[in-house]
Amino acid sequence: MRIVIVSPPDRRRPIAALRHVSRWSFRACYAVGAVVLTLGLVSVIALPGDPVLDVVIILLGLACLAYPTWVEASVRRQQRDYAAMEIEYEIDEDGITTRTAHGASAMRWSAIERAALLPDLLLLWVSRNQYFPIPVDALAPEDRADLADLLERQGLPHGDRTRLWTTSDPDPR
Repeated sequence: MRIVIVSPPDRRRPIAALRHVSRWSFRACYAVGAVVLTLGLVSVIALPGDPVLDVVIILLGLACLAYPTWVEASVRRQQRDYAAMEIEYEIDEDGITTRTAHGASAMRWSAIERAALLPDLLLLWVSRNQYFPIPVDALAPEDRADLADLLERQGLPHGDRTRLWTTSDPDPR
């Protein structure tokens, strides 16, 4: 079985993958930022004290709230050179071969730690913080079913499309 995906350039794909992978970190940043900002504002308004410290607390809260936006901007800058490139993914029993205008690379299934099959993306992690987003929104339903079966055979269950799975921990997180 061989599945070939030709991915036209799409600047939104890396950002969508980042938002999915980092959603809990981003939510934590928003929560911490809101709490710290609120504490800083309460300190300025209701508590007598050092105004410089109050401003520092408010700035820390704003930095926590802005952090996800900074990370997204960083990914956009990193992807600037690659966003206009067409990528071909070939998925088979041996692994995944990626071809671009600059060359080709192959990744064996044994190098992949976990996977998530989402409605529009296949996310493959090769380490805790390194993942590859592969677009699957244009796949035919039978190819998508074949891909899910291949992930199962490789020890990477695809879950229910919203939960992430690992090879060492098959319980949903």
